[in-house]
Amino acid sequence: MRALLVGARGPGYELLRRLSDVWDIVLIDTDPTALQAAEDVREFTSVVGDASSRVVLNRAGIDGAAALVAASFDDDRNLEAVRIARDAGVLRIVGVAHDAERLDEYRELGVSAVSADTLAARSIEVLMEPRRVISTTFADGKAEAIEFRISPDAPVRGKRLAQLHADSWVIAAVLRDDELIVPKGSTTLEAGDRVTVVGAAAEFPSIVKTFTSGESRFPLNFGRKVAVMLDSVDDLDRDVSEAIDVVRSTPAEGLVVLHHDPEAMTDSGEIDALNKLLDELGSRTEGIEISLRPVSGDLESALLALPAAESVGILVTTLRTGSSLLARYRIAKRVTQYAATGTPVLVSRGRHPYAAVLVPARRTVAGEIAARAAIDVAKTSNAALVGVTAVAPAFVSGQEAVDDARESAAWLREEAAVQGVQVRRRLRRGNPVRVIEELAGVASLLVLSLPARGMSVVQPGITGHLLGRVSSSVLLVPRGSA
Repeated sequence: MRALLVGARGPGYELLRRLSDVWDIVLIDTDPTALQAAEDVREFTSVVGDASSRVVLNRAGIDGAAALVAASFDDDRNLEAVRIARDAGVLRIVGVAHDAERLDEYRELGVSAVSADTLAARSIEVLMEPRRVISTTFADGKAEAIEFRISPDAPVRGKRLAQLHADSWVIAAVLRDDELIVPKGSTTLEAGDRVTVVGAAAEFPSIVKTFTSGESRFPLNFGRKVAVMLDSVDDLDRDVSEAIDVVRSTPAEGLVVLHHDPEAMTDSGEIDALNKLLDELGSRTEGIEISLRPVSGDLESALLALPAAESVGILVTTLRTGSSLLARYRIAKRVTQYAATGTPVLVSRGRHPYAAVLVPARRTVAGEIAARAAIDVAKTSNAALVGVTAVAPAFVSGQEAVDDARESAAWLREEAAVQGVQVRRRLRRGNPVRVIEELAGVASLLVLSLPARGMSVVQPGITGHLLGRVSSSVLLVPRGSA
């Protein structure tokens, strides 16, 4: 993500050191000497010029920038840079008031503002990087205490403190659900924990990287294997083929294929057809762990029962599209059955390998879990990630709805950037179903939340409407795990 930083001295210089490397920083200053002096801190793109000029900010790349921090010693310059950034639609804007009495001028522009009289760089980093809560120095500045919020994709999540060893820092406290935990070697870090780390100030960048970086977990955060049914050539070419691709392109550890038990079959032609399917399956699954499961009864019933018996992270199936009452009934019934398993469901439409993954940007529990799955799939599949936020027409919703949509888009972009995934933002006004349906037309995979209680024919919700309309494959992610 690109961040424009105005001012190469004072708070700006300190912020260069403290921001994580997910930010591609463009440093702007009128003094070439100050820019040159900052080169020892980290890599950045330097722009010599006055940031109160739209021409200079255009040269710095304000169009497409995710953030701007105005931290020069000139409040007039800062205020104009903030105003230009706001009008350009930059999502994260922070102004540093050199004169504390001018703080209100920044706030009147509707942006975050801090005073240069305070520890400005530390205040800004919290605004820029929500995985950090607060930090402070002690021991004459040689040591620093930093509080982090453990994200669901953090590599330290699920690890015992005994596994996290470093000579330059220690975990001093863990706050979990308002309960203070005095850490021991056996303490395991969980998503949502607020962890206080004490370490050498010189090791600040490495400490931040350890606790704020991300790694792809989906579908392992739900289960180890991908499961699918094989009953026909169409199944092999669509559902099974897509399931194989998912295993190859994600951390999933193997494929479970359910098929009819030949010993329970009496028609020799059907037995021969099944054997040919299994032979072809073997030729397509070279290099991956595959488990064949003969089923004497109904295949779909066996698939639905599988997650209760073993570690399954994705169930692959298919659904017919259609908007008629009968089609909606069938979709609602199937989705309700799958929702009861608590396992992600991939509705296969044969759109693999995934070139573009589309996900609504929503700051709800279910929305965030679905978004994290979309980020992981985009990362491991090397696919483009498109984040869509749909806002009701202007006569129905006001500016607050637009601001909320932008904040949701900013959150998605920041979470994806931790894993090196870039997000294409799409903020549209209109009916959410129609907006998402239109964008899904050029996407390979649409990722949605799986309704916890299934789906109603009368009130199918956004997920139900889209399942019957889109031609892309659809990944339905439950709230059971982050």
